[in-house]
Amino acid sequence: MNKKSLLLIEIIWILLGLVCLGIAVRETLANGIGRAWLFFVMAGVAFVLAWLRDSQRKKL
Repeated sequence: MNKKSLLLIEIIWILLGLVCLGIAVRETLANGIGRAWLFFVMAGVAFVLAWLRDSQRKKL
């Protein structure tokens, strides 16, 4: 994969992480952590995958 496609995938992962984090905060404030923990996990996974793409892009 070239650098531009890796950058695009990295941006998508970051946006997905931010959306999941926003949903998690909203759910935590509205209903408590019991219904929001999955969104926190999904946000964490998305940020880890963005970091992996970033390191792949820098190695090229």
